[in-house]
Amino acid sequence: MNYSTKRDAVWKQIEEADTYYIYGGQVVAYGVYIAVREILSKYPEAFLVSSTNNNPSMIEDIPVVEVNRNINSNSLIIVATPEIYHREIKENLNRLNYTNTLFVDTHVEYLIMSRYYKKHSGFKLLEDLPLQDKNDQLPEVKMYMAKHHKDITLKGNYDIPSWIIPIQVGASLTDKRIIELLDNTGDNISYKNYKYSELTAMYWAWKNSKAEFLGICHYRRMLVLSNNDLRIIKQNKVNVVLPLPFVCYPDTSGQYGRYISRDDQKKMLQALKEISPDYYDVALRILKGPYLYNYNMFLADWHTFNDYCQWIFPILERAEMICEPEGIERRDRYIGYFAEVLTAIYFLYNKNNLKIVHGEKKWMV
Repeated sequence: MNYSTKRDAVWKQIEEADTYYIYGGQVVAYGVYIAVREILSKYPEAFLVSSTNNNPSMIEDIPVVEVNRNINSNSLIIVATPEIYHREIKENLNRLNYTNTLFVDTHVEYLIMSRYYKKHSGFKLLEDLPLQDKNDQLPEVKMYMAKHHKDITLKGNYDIPSWIIPIQVGASLTDKRIIELLDNTGDNISYKNYKYSELTAMYWAWKNSKAEFLGICHYRRMLVLSNNDLRIIKQNKVNVVLPLPFVCYPDTSGQYGRYISRDDQKKMLQALKEISPDYYDVALRILKGPYLYNYNMFLADWHTFNDYCQWIFPILERAEMICEPEGIERRDRYIGYFAEVLTAIYFLYNKNNLKIVHGEKKWMV
């Protein structure tokens, strides 16, 4: 995809606004704020939220306030929240007669954040790699899309590439079948799905599938990759494609701290220190930084996928032992949350050892 024209149009809208607000008080909003501040040296008048409950009162000395009628109607309002809230927010802003808006869905988020990351050479973009021969044969790609029998029905119709393969996760825990491929065949941990979440699909792919490139995504989140992107990945010897990392405030704990308790954080790091001590000190530095990969979603060459799985699953197994003494089982998907943090640690630790590029993610609603 050629992003340049669309990216320029989005940034022109932001640049031409005399004043602007950011609607949102969490990680998407903070990332947009950082990008606009770094690229244009422009600061929002405030962060707007529907309710100040569970939101900070200030973000870097900028107030966080409930949306009201006292906002200059000529100001641009950049709505930077998860897309599932956009319809409700739009209706609310229309009632208040605010129409100068920019809604940041995952596509617009990429257009904004990719310009920021172009300025930070430590995070390479897939779009910047050359296509050497568009007639090259496509590589063998298998990206497994985790689907659960309790998933909500998507309202939109989406074109899912043939190399994305749906797999039912937690199949051993229900008799209901939604698709043909199940995660309870072969070597599997399907019975752990209630705490491992989409990682039971990752484990299944690791143990039971082999392809030039293997990956994992979710029934409502996937990487946006064209056939030419797949050719580019192979031609340029890319090891892994990840979504752009979030920029977190005040550090990565501002994101993962919302769903991993302090006690669990200590146990996760204890498991890391016991199983992979070489990563431990670097991990502490990474977690004090701003960048965090989320969603346990990526595409990697087979060797990188295998090395990653060989590293992460023993750590997660040890974390289970620490968190569930005397066989007391937890059912809150906490291992899946641990994996998001560990995935960020793994790829940030190996950023100089692997050829890592970043692509657009799509949120399907």
